Amino acid sequence: MTDATKPKPYPQYCFHLSPTINRWCHFRISDIVALKSHPGFRGQDVYFYINHPVKWVRISGMVVAVDERETRHFYVIDDGSGATLECVVSVAPRTNAPAATATATTNSSSGIAGSIPIVDAPIDVGHVLDIKGSVGIFRGSWQIRAEKIVHLRSTEQEVAFWEKVAQLKTDVLSKPWVLDEKEVRRCRKEEEEEEQGRHSGRRHRSAGERRGSKRGGKTGLEKVKSGLEKAKAPHTEEARALYEDAEGKNGRETKTLARRPIRVTGLEKRKSAKPVTRVIPMTGKYDALGL
Repeated sequence: MTDATKPKPYPQYCFHLSPTINRWCHFRISDIVALKSHPGFRGQDVYFYINHPVKWVRISGMVVAVDERETRHFYVIDDGSGATLECVVSVAPRTNAPAATATATTNSSSGIAGSIPIVDAPIDVGHVLDIKGSVGIFRGSWQIRAEKIVHLRSTEQEVAFWEKVAQLKTDVLSKPWVLDEKEVRRCRKEEEEEEQGRHSGRRHRSAGERRGSKRGGKTGLEKVKSGLEKAKAPHTEEARALYEDAEGKNGRETKTLARRPIRVTGLEKRKSAKPVTRVIPMTGKYDALGL
């Protein structure tokens, strides 16, 4: 199949229909290093097998080299397919804890959430691993950035893994990914509608902000705050004096009582009624009745 006859990748708005983009694809390392990039997807760590988009892969192989650094460990994996792949494992920074404790911290998912992969046991040369991760290129070399690592401890586990590799290649990767033209048009229309909705929302927000600034009006949040302040404020001079006098008192009970909303009764309207000017704080082990 020449470059002219190879099917082109579909636009990204069709990727949700792909059988490979959102799954752990069981690969041989020789197939990973043969993946192709596309100019329209550079910087996104999306690569293509024929025209199948691939981001998440799963490999199995033996550790043939180890390079452990402070925040990252590097393992070279060989699966016997004729190529090797560097596996990058992020680890928590080392502390002054004992070696056993540091090893346990390194090989767990607790620590830095979202960056420390799950590793079931310490790794050394000769171990056979099942690795899940994202694939990418760093300084011209292929890498798999590990998300989860499990040791394969029996031949049966290795055979089961390679059966899944063969099944994926037979059922999916052996032929190009083909979509009906109607599906492509539908996906493009949905993408355009979503984009128009995003632009429309931004325009409405900008117009509202401009109108508010020109009129000198308050925003919704400012109106709510203003309403709350009015609701909390005393409604008469006598009640306000009581409120201010209570605020100056010491004691937790007095402040709690003073901050409660003060109801204004008909007594304040009578000229002969003298306003209350002092609040007696309720302190000690007795209640308000003095019992």
